[in-house]
Amino acid sequence: MMYSRFHGAVVLSLSLLLLSACATEETMTSSGSTQAASASGSMKAAATQAYDSLQSCLSRIPSGGTAGTRMIAEESCKRDETLRQAIAGNAAAKSGNRAAAGAAGDSLEACMARIPKDGSVGQRMLAEESCKRDQANQR
Repeated sequence: MMYSRFHGAVVLSLSLLLLSACATEETMTSSGSTQAASASGSMKAAATQAYDSLQSCLSRIPSGGTAGTRMIAEESCKRDETLRQAIAGNAAAKSGNRAAAGAAGDSLEACMARIPKDGSVGQRMLAEESCKRDQANQR
C-alpha cells in the first residue's frame, strides 16, 4: 500500500517535471524568434511585448488536455514570463543611461574607465584593444 502511494507520487512528480520542461523548451525556442524591444523603447512597448509573449505561450497550450494539465501549463507560462521580466528589469536597471560599448555616444575614456581593474593583464589588454577598435570604427 505504501509502495503504491510512493510510486504514484513519483510518477506524478516526473509527469509534472516533463510537462514543465516541455513548456519551458517551447517558450525558449519561440522566444528566440520574437523581436526584443530596443533599449530606447518605451516601457509601454516592453509591457506589450511581455503581454504578447505570455499570450503566445498560453495559446500554445492544447485545449484537449485535462483541466489539471492545462492549469500546470498556464502556471508554467506565467512563471516563465515572471522570470523573463525579472531578467529584463535587472538588465535595464544595470545599464542605466550609459551608451553601449562601441555606440556613437561612447568615448574612448568612458570605455577605458569601464574596464575592471581586477581582471587579468590579458583581459584588460583585450578590453583596451576593443575600446580602441570601437573608437577607430566611429571615425
